[in-house]
Amino acid sequence: MTKQTTIAKETKISGIGLHSGEITSLRFLPAPANTGVVFKRTDLPIPGGVAFPARVPSVLNTDRSTTIGKLLPLPQPGTGEVKPTPIVVLTVEHLMASIYCLGIDNVFVEATAMETPLMDGSGIQFAETLKEAGIVELEEERLPELTVTEPIKVEHGDAVIEILPAEEYKISYTMSYPHPLIGTQFFETEVNEESFLKNIAPSRTFALYSELSALLSRGLIKGGSLNNAIVITDNAILSKDGLRYPDEFVRHKVMDLIGDLALTGRRLKAHVVSSRSGHTLNNKAAAALFALANKN
Repeated sequence: MTKQTTIAKETKISGIGLHSGEITSLRFLPAPANTGVVFKRTDLPIPGGVAFPARVPSVLNTDRSTTIGKLLPLPQPGTGEVKPTPIVVLTVEHLMASIYCLGIDNVFVEATAMETPLMDGSGIQFAETLKEAGIVELEEERLPELTVTEPIKVEHGDAVIEILPAEEYKISYTMSYPHPLIGTQFFETEVNEESFLKNIAPSRTFALYSELSALLSRGLIKGGSLNNAIVITDNAILSKDGLRYPDEFVRHKVMDLIGDLALTGRRLKAHVVSSRSGHTLNNKAAAALFALANKN
């Protein structure tokens, strides 16, 4: 049996949040066996902070990113009326993909604001930071892989995810954008540390220029720039360093999917076949897997 793991020492990373536009720092701390990945907001006037597990039941929103958190009964400013108030961390998917693919089972993540830092728009800086901290085995054994024995299918609009029995964790992703500079792209990969670091983690988030005004009007992407995202206009791809892969867009979608499915809290043994999925459908698939893991 494989032993559980955690990081060897404390480490930190800081940057701007994509949607909030706030500067945020994450402090990663070793955690004992059977802790899992636990986020804590340390910036709030609440003794001890507010902690919540990176698990499917903690997902509160999937609009343009994955938000996890918990509802606390708190007095409302101005009225004093006590209402359930969401305490959240936005955009956890890139970090969660890095944690999963590095094989880290247990870690505390302390956040000083409401969102993870976007860094350069990819997952590579998260992965490098955690690798530099070191990964150590604990005495306790890891739970067996969550093995899919019967096909699972989830749908949302014209997007579909099928989860099939397999001998290893594998993802096949097809994306199709009505834009001539993106079009249809396909990427297939085994999900492991080597493939993640080489083929997936450096891929960056992206947006169509035509979407930016609407997203900003909704209070989103306040921290977005060409330093941390690729922007596609009608006739050009705007990127600080050019594309890192010819199919960087679909590779980033794969990273998002890995991160969202990591919220099951289990190592997976399945072939995930996705067509045009985003965070909402990814999390629907994660919920199906979470239910399977907790069936018995």
